[in-house]
Amino acid sequence: MASTPIQSAPTENGVQPCDRADQAHAPSCRVSVLMPAFNVEHYIAAAIESVLAQTFTDFELLVIDDGSTDATPALIAAFASDTRLRVVTHAKNLGRPAARNHGIDLARGEYIAFLDADDLCAPHRLYRQVSYLDSHAEIAGVGSWMRCIDARGNELSGQTYCLPTDSDEIACRMIYDCALAQGSMMLRRSAFEHHRYDEAFWIAQDYELWARMIATLKFANQPEPLTSYRRHDSQVSVTHTQAQREADLAIYRRQLAALGVHYTESDLIRHGCLFKYHGREPVLAQTGAPLDVDYLRWARNWLEGLLRANERTGIYPQPAFSRMIVQRWLFVCRKAARNSGWLRVAVEFSKLPLLGHTVRHGRQQPTRAATPSN
Repeated sequence: MASTPIQSAPTENGVQPCDRADQAHAPSCRVSVLMPAFNVEHYIAAAIESVLAQTFTDFELLVIDDGSTDATPALIAAFASDTRLRVVTHAKNLGRPAARNHGIDLARGEYIAFLDADDLCAPHRLYRQVSYLDSHAEIAGVGSWMRCIDARGNELSGQTYCLPTDSDEIACRMIYDCALAQGSMMLRRSAFEHHRYDEAFWIAQDYELWARMIATLKFANQPEPLTSYRRHDSQVSVTHTQAQREADLAIYRRQLAALGVHYTESDLIRHGCLFKYHGREPVLAQTGAPLDVDYLRWARNWLEGLLRANERTGIYPQPAFSRMIVQRWLFVCRKAARNSGWLRVAVEFSKLPLLGHTVRHGRQQPTRAATPSN
């Protein structure tokens, strides 16, 4: 945790946040809902109301006011009469990863649920996710699909993040994209015994964390929108798109290092293009080279290397990983044929026995949902 002093302030109902030493003696609850908040005066009241309105009632709402300078503290204080609310105030803004780590340390619940202070929970969210984790002991955390809303809370028609639900598919997808939505997640408290958000990642810290966790833990998504993701002009994903891309590349580097794969910066960019199904025009724009037979040869060597590395390390589950590799190989072969011709592509295709590799590992269940492109 950052060395900047943290001030913990009681709410007006007299509930004093505990420190880690107090937790063994603190009253327990099934769920701690953790909500970091920084200068969200336009949205914080609605977010809190959506949690307090849950049909499942055995929870605490732990709001981390991360050094807000607007009306956020006053709006939080308006809910002080509800004894389920606990408030922690940081003297200075430490950032979301530090705020979440502090909240994890203070949480009293068996499960820890997350909600961003500009998003909303469906009334039955906690009930659905507690029920799921209670009946799936092998799953460390469960998220859900997310419905998109505008700044005023109106639903955006046709805009729902439909994330994969199968745990193996979620794990494999992490090698190129985040398959879990931070604001929809509920995890067992025990999942954080050996994991924390990396505070060096002021953006995409959730993706970095999940990408590490999937090596030892399983996750799932429930195929219904249990949270609403608010789109507005001041959110980080809108104002820092270049920083988001740089963070993604940094997370690729960490995953490839864990696999023991050697790479260049050019490989990282091509890796993202290949796994995100980028076609000829995006590949040319991002790499400066056409999606042709030379790109196909690179893809063959790259995919073979990933398969061999995963056979050594076992980080990504089989047969899902091999199936994903085959899908990308078939896609890039089809796209390269436009620029280089089917005959030259067929020669390259025959050099990579990926289909046989997948058959040896068995068959994967078909994808139940796909993330819409951003």
